[in-house]
Amino acid sequence: MKPIQATSTQKINTPLASRWTDTLLDYKRMQTDPLGDETVAKIIESGYLKHIRDVFTTLTSNSSISEDTFSHLPKGLSVMLHDYFEESAKLPDWVNPSLIEAGEQVFSLYGPEISMLLSVKALPLCYACAKGAHVLAQTGRLSAPNGNINPLAKRLMETSQMVVNVLSPGGMRPKGNGIITVQKVRLIHASIRYFLKHPHAPEQAAWNATHYGEPINQEDMAGTLMAFSALMLDGLRQLGVELSEEEKNGYMHIWKVVGHLLGLHDDLLANTFEEGWALGTTILRRQAAPSKDGKILTEACIEFLQYMVPGTLFDDVPEYMLWYFLQDVGKATGHNISDYLGLEETHNLKAKVFIKLTHLFVHEYSELEEHSGLVRAISGVFNRKLLQGFLNIYNEGKNQHFFIPPSLKTNWKLN
Repeated sequence: MKPIQATSTQKINTPLASRWTDTLLDYKRMQTDPLGDETVAKIIESGYLKHIRDVFTTLTSNSSISEDTFSHLPKGLSVMLHDYFEESAKLPDWVNPSLIEAGEQVFSLYGPEISMLLSVKALPLCYACAKGAHVLAQTGRLSAPNGNINPLAKRLMETSQMVVNVLSPGGMRPKGNGIITVQKVRLIHASIRYFLKHPHAPEQAAWNATHYGEPINQEDMAGTLMAFSALMLDGLRQLGVELSEEEKNGYMHIWKVVGHLLGLHDDLLANTFEEGWALGTTILRRQAAPSKDGKILTEACIEFLQYMVPGTLFDDVPEYMLWYFLQDVGKATGHNISDYLGLEETHNLKAKVFIKLTHLFVHEYSELEEHSGLVRAISGVFNRKLLQGFLNIYNEGKNQHFFIPPSLKTNWKLN
């Protein structure tokens, strides 16, 4: 990892950003995913509503999809699911295996950092978009509690597993674990849309598409994809990681394929970091706003990170990390994202972290005085503790497991 001298603030690339006008993105807020939506509607309207739980239990318990995966379900339902997985697995003709390998190599080298950035940068940026956060919060409330952690936090583990599956070697090859995971997510998105728009409980309000747009619409999906790709690469830069153009393009290419498989429109797919940064910050400029839902989701995220890392020494680190990694995007978009999410004042956070953790590191005091120096000193320890926490907590007698390929666990020095 090569250190950089200072954290510079990225700017919205005006020529690129001008491709995604307010008129276009307003239109995209009313567009969703016909393949996923039609599949779910057909399943439910054909009388298979009572089997929905069985469908998702089957998807959760199977890492691959075969002719027999749905054979225990009614034949008509099994055929619908088989047709969906066959159609949604089709890769576009522009897929570049060499670029995918380059992106996988980035994850092989910096997987712990990327996994940490998912929770302290990518997802909080999604929570900062008030209208999209409303969907996420509603989805969390529809979930059943799971043991000791908030159901919203449980979703973070599932999202982390998706990222590992997509970026691990072979994940995006035909019938790869990453592709199958994305197909499942696409079906889950469609199910969420259906149930939000067709209230099944008296206390559930009708979905207000005029205000929020369609649930999990094209703009919100694009914003999430850019948070997981270009804005995540920006997080690596904040950590001092210097990637080659090939590495950045490879990482972006994997997520472009993911976007295609999720049903994202071609004009919302980014080829390069610069395109992804411009699109991601344009969407955040439009959608970032303070909201109760965003604060609830952020609080759940922080609690999740604290729960994953044993002991109390690192308890103040997650909130400080969120504050630090949101600064560049906040400056580029003109939004005080940290404030929108209810994060504590900077100087209080840094003082708590500094006092607790400086004795663990051998860095010069002058380096740790800067936020960038302190964050880089902390991250190497924290990100591996976080991943180890995933493995320890979810792989000991639990119904749900967190899987990291053995080769990557060796690379990252995990037990």
